[in-house]
Amino acid sequence: MGRSIKFKFILGLSIILLLSGITLNILIRQVFETKLENSIKNSMRDIMNNSREYIGYKLLMNNLPIDEEGLKIISYDILYYFTSTHNCNSQIRNIRGEIIESNIGYSIRGATEKVTKAALDGKAIVNLQYSDDNEIYSVFAYPLYYEEKFIGIINISKNYGDLYRENKKIIDMITFVETGIFIIIFILAFVFTSKIVKPITILTKEVKRIGEGDYEAFLDIKGHDEIAILSKEFMDMKDKIKSQIDTINREKEKVQRLEEGRREFFNNVTHELKTPLTAISGYSQMLLDKNVKDSEFRKRAIKRIYMESERMHRLVLDLISVSRGMSVLEEETQAIDMQRILKEICDDMNIKAQKYHLELYIDIQEGFILGKISKIRQLIINIIDNAIKYSFSGEKILVKAFKKEDYFIIEVINRGEKIPKEVYINIFDPFVKGLKESEEYSSGLGLYICNEIVKQHNGQIEIENGEVIKVKIKIPSLRNNLETTKARMEKSKCYYWS
Repeated sequence: MGRSIKFKFILGLSIILLLSGITLNILIRQVFETKLENSIKNSMRDIMNNSREYIGYKLLMNNLPIDEEGLKIISYDILYYFTSTHNCNSQIRNIRGEIIESNIGYSIRGATEKVTKAALDGKAIVNLQYSDDNEIYSVFAYPLYYEEKFIGIINISKNYGDLYRENKKIIDMITFVETGIFIIIFILAFVFTSKIVKPITILTKEVKRIGEGDYEAFLDIKGHDEIAILSKEFMDMKDKIKSQIDTINREKEKVQRLEEGRREFFNNVTHELKTPLTAISGYSQMLLDKNVKDSEFRKRAIKRIYMESERMHRLVLDLISVSRGMSVLEEETQAIDMQRILKEICDDMNIKAQKYHLELYIDIQEGFILGKISKIRQLIINIIDNAIKYSFSGEKILVKAFKKEDYFIIEVINRGEKIPKEVYINIFDPFVKGLKESEEYSSGLGLYICNEIVKQHNGQIEIENGEVIKVKIKIPSLRNNLETTKARMEKSKCYYWS
């Protein structure tokens, strides 16, 4: 806590508030004390002016000489005047500073002597005496001159305790209010600081979590200030890091799968090549044996050698196709008119379909894609060839093609036996074959090659299994004005061959 931003902020704010409060309080006290002293001095000045007029008037009214003797005669009246009129004590001294008459107490004798010396030098002076019981006494002395003749000294002592206590009460009230205001400011600052620091604390904790590898951290700091922006940027950064790590993990898994696939592919290729070679070699050795006289066996052996040779031929062609897909020499991509190429392929494949007593039905709309035309031809031929191979005799095969959103979609639908589950779940893997005896001589690479071609064109391929089997291919449509400039094909979309 001692090292936290919140602690440092609160400590700094507390010191600033404390110093500001003390400084402000001292300044307020000085202002009020100065105002009080000035008020007392003005009061003493008024008393001095009024008393001079009174003393002069008293001497004239009593026909007394305006000198030290006249002052001595009316000294008692002067004391009474100060007491009754100005509520203060006084002292009359002669020109030598000797006391003529006095009712000033002994407690302020020292202050009285001090101001008397200044009055003997012709100065009027005020001396303020503060006591421990919240009292303040003003001791004032001034020389008495009439017609530039020095006739004596007047000392005045007055208690301004009420004024001092009132002044002190106001100062104490201001101090109390000031303290309350600073406490409120401190509480508000504490709450505000806590609100500011809280997101930083949460952000720090989440950063630690991410540093420990937990990327599920989530921040929901609302607002538009710098901290909220920082939190949002942090979450964006976290999401990007998580996405990159997920991508790395996926790529790692993909590499591992590719390595496993490579090994499996090599093993399968070895096995697939070894099987026909073994049969060819075996039957060849038997035919070379001069003791074999059975003509039926010789025919069967020759037929088997031919079939195995054809099987090897197909396997090698498929392997060449696969290797081409992995080759660095890429065919140039171009805009492909899918309606035209699909109709051409369907025309060609219809001849094969008729041999199996099947009928192709097409529903092909206009559309263009960007791709490699030889690959697309190979893809469509493979899919339609599979549909012909696995359809029930006398059925119809539907080839549909249409645009939907940003994709050109091809669907090949046929009726046939349901694909076995153990085959269906791995149907796009290399060397996956059906369980029927007729598939013994299949390479098992057809759909694998189709899947690779679709991937190369950033598309998707899926197969819906059942008595009705649907192969659905989605390839991104070419978004230009080729379709608008292409001559419109005939409006009828449906064709039959008998």
